[in-house]
Amino acid sequence: MKRKILCVFLCSVILSGSACGCSNKTEEQSSSSSQVVHVDGTFDIEEVRKNINIKGYHFEVPMKLKDLEKGLKYEFVGEEFDDGLYKVVISDDNELILESLAADVHKISKKAYLYNIAVTDSNSDVAGIVPFVSTKEDVLEKFGKPDYIENYDILGDEKETYKYGLFGQNDGFKSKGKFMNIGFNSSDVIEAIVVNYLE
Repeated sequence: MKRKILCVFLCSVILSGSACGCSNKTEEQSSSSSQVVHVDGTFDIEEVRKNINIKGYHFEVPMKLKDLEKGLKYEFVGEEFDDGLYKVVISDDNELILESLAADVHKISKKAYLYNIAVTDSNSDVAGIVPFVSTKEDVLEKFGKPDYIENYDILGDEKETYKYGLFGQNDGFKSKGKFMNIGFNSSDVIEAIVVNYLE
């Protein structure tokens, strides 16, 4: 069961820098992770976490599932695989909108919330940055230089990830920290954006 859930979130795991079997190298580091006022060319986690749009619906992290936009419904899939952590599927009447992890579920509690969202669809954006449309140049213009740059070799395919924000120690399957990771393909176009916000 755990293996199946982890496969679903491979993108999120890879972009958080904890994937097994991948070589990763930190190429660059800066000290700009505590910026809070957004102007073009700087990273502001508060702007990012509140401006996640997926297939026409607004999300933010953290966000209680009971506060999802009207028209969205959620369902927990499978069994609890970490302390209060479940896979959750969010959809509207027509299509799947998002698969993610819900924390603090504990027997389907109304306190359950999203803390990590992976955006991988060209009909979606994070603060105006769009997967499969926006480029590395767009990201640098919007958020400035990343705090870390990591390279991965995944089955012979070189990937690069820009990492912004504050990273904490993992708690089981939960990635702690307030950060955004952006993964690029070999053409420097975004493949995925992961936003995480967990104390």
